Amino acid sequence: MSATAAKVKALVFDLGGVLLNWDRNKASTLSSGQFLNIMNSTAWHDLDRGHISLELACIEFSKILSLNARIIVKSLEEAQLSLTVNTSLVQTIHELQASNMNLKFYVMSNISKEHFQIVRGLNLPWDVFELAFASGVEGMRKPDLCSFEYLVKKSGFTPDQMLMIDDTVENICAARSIGMHGMLVDNQFVRSGGALKNMFLDPGSRAMAFLRSRAGKHHCTVEGHGDVVLKDNFAQLLIWELTGDANVVYLRWPSGKVTGHRGNASREVNGISLDRKDIKNGLWNYFSEAPVLTTVEFPPDADTTSTAYLSLPSEYLDDVADANIVLHAMAENVDRDGIMQTYFTNERPRTTPEVCCNILRMFHKFGRASDPRIVKTERWVVDCLRNRACLDGNRHYSTSETFLYFVSRLYAICSTPLKAELEIIQNELENRLNMPINPLGLAFRLAACQFAGIEPALYQRDLERLLSLQEEDGGWPAGHFCCMGRTGARIGNRGLTTALALKIIKHEKEKAR
Repeated sequence: MSATAAKVKALVFDLGGVLLNWDRNKASTLSSGQFLNIMNSTAWHDLDRGHISLELACIEFSKILSLNARIIVKSLEEAQLSLTVNTSLVQTIHELQASNMNLKFYVMSNISKEHFQIVRGLNLPWDVFELAFASGVEGMRKPDLCSFEYLVKKSGFTPDQMLMIDDTVENICAARSIGMHGMLVDNQFVRSGGALKNMFLDPGSRAMAFLRSRAGKHHCTVEGHGDVVLKDNFAQLLIWELTGDANVVYLRWPSGKVTGHRGNASREVNGISLDRKDIKNGLWNYFSEAPVLTTVEFPPDADTTSTAYLSLPSEYLDDVADANIVLHAMAENVDRDGIMQTYFTNERPRTTPEVCCNILRMFHKFGRASDPRIVKTERWVVDCLRNRACLDGNRHYSTSETFLYFVSRLYAICSTPLKAELEIIQNELENRLNMPINPLGLAFRLAACQFAGIEPALYQRDLERLLSLQEEDGGWPAGHFCCMGRTGARIGNRGLTTALALKIIKHEKEKAR
């Protein structure tokens, strides 16, 4: 719940354009320009305030437009018939009511007495609203300050305990001028209730519900390739570690075994043995199915492999090769500079700073931090951090935030002297705060701040930005964090962004206790 939401005790909804949708195209008797002319006239305002009848108002409108009054009447009837209930927002209201029984709801609309009687017959949850303020009945209209002051007095709340939800900016301005909060309905996300959910409903519960509702379907997306379904092991392992829930992901193990969210059913392929002494049983492939947008044959890599050993709960490690066998293979798989490489093949000579971070984390986790073969890789990671080598990403990762995240994970697990050299991660993260970044990059930045021990007050704006990006279904946008090496096409994953956001939210709650 946001700081504003914690203060608000009452929500005030406009009707037209908020609780009700109306289609101006269906009021085809008048053009949009003609409609605007009469809606901005003093005659329309007098109708709103109940000073004149609808019949007299139509006569005045006919004078303004030089049209027969019957034409005006017909057009207003068409507009009235086009009204439909905003069912998504109504559902949100019910969810808000169920989550907070003390929250009160009001209607406040500029509407004639005649039209209000018709609207009362629409399928809105009238019993939910404490009061329905109709300008034509009360004799005052928005943005008259007296109309807001009247509603505040009738409600018994103070202005700063009330939130006005309206699609007209001058009404929002007037409400705010007397101390009320305002939410301008200017896009579909706000109109559907998404912004209210983000303000009042628990983001963590919504995030977990999203992850579980799409269990086994948290596939990666590739920018510019909307029709491609990329099923990987890497993001799945990260999601599993972040959530602690094996049931939301799917994996293809090095043995060929496939596990998924439906009871973790598994199967063997090609009769591959699960002998833990077999190095092949410890080397993981990025792809969980056939490779896409790359070569038909794709080798196992040290990034996915180290992430597997870092993410899998200990009871699952019996199904893979002994970690020491894998660590030895990594330590021997170096380039001419002595830096451990990304792929377990001579056909793809690659070194990647983020991958090195994850390899080093694995060495530290399994008690091999003193292995002399990792010294040059440690030195390179420190140099990349100190010299901001990944400021623009690199061949395999699309943002500097990904590098900072994996460095922060290494920083959190390693000991001196490496830890002392990596302390500059804190300055680097502070320098990145509040900079524009895609949603997944923002989540990586915030998670890195938490791992590196950055003071929460420093990243508060970024945290608020991340929370505001939660979508109506409870998930976060995919964003991007890694790349297809050959083309540079950026890869994202809604499940991963959401899992990171969930972990960040839980961390903040635990610190607040």
